Amino acid sequence: MNGIVTNQIGKGADQSGGYYSQLMKEYDGVIISSDLAKMSTLPVSHEAGANQPQYIIIAQGESSRLHIPSLSKENASKAIVLADSPVTVEPAGVEVAVLRQIDLDSILQLLAQRGLCSVLVDFREAGESFASLLTDFQEDKLVQKVVLEFLPVWLASEGLNNLAFGGRQSFPLNNVEYMEVNGCMLLEGYVDV
Repeated sequence: MNGIVTNQIGKGADQSGGYYSQLMKEYDGVIISSDLAKMSTLPVSHEAGANQPQYIIIAQGESSRLHIPSLSKENASKAIVLADSPVTVEPAGVEVAVLRQIDLDSILQLLAQRGLCSVLVDFREAGESFASLLTDFQEDKLVQKVVLEFLPVWLASEGLNNLAFGGRQSFPLNNVEYMEVNGCMLLEGYVDV
């Protein structure tokens, strides 16, 4: 049986002590789809003393306007929208960068120039174009760590999952650990770099 990528995280994962809240504390930035930014609250860390991550919002094929309801004007400077065409973002103050090519390599280069060293890619509400960010990530050695949550949910599927990604070949994860954090079952492993 093959699992699929879902649009949810486990109960308590984004609360204090939860694995997702802890990940938000560990990383300088989080790459999310514009669909996730439009639909829910932005990911934050609820851990004591945590600096909140920079939000890198990928807007491919968007209309000319992008409204991010959970982003306040005060926090607009904590977000950057990377788009394939010009887009006006609400709230005002969010930086927009139009890239000729939106792929993980070009995104990571841009973020490194801005001083971001560690970035998490969140696949919730990700479509096919967002998943294309990870095409050839293993061959290009762009990803170091993979964290998977096993959700105790049976989901009906209407065919193949649109988030089949990773390049042209299968590869093993190394130093794999299984753990439970606040009731969430996780697998963590590393990609050969």
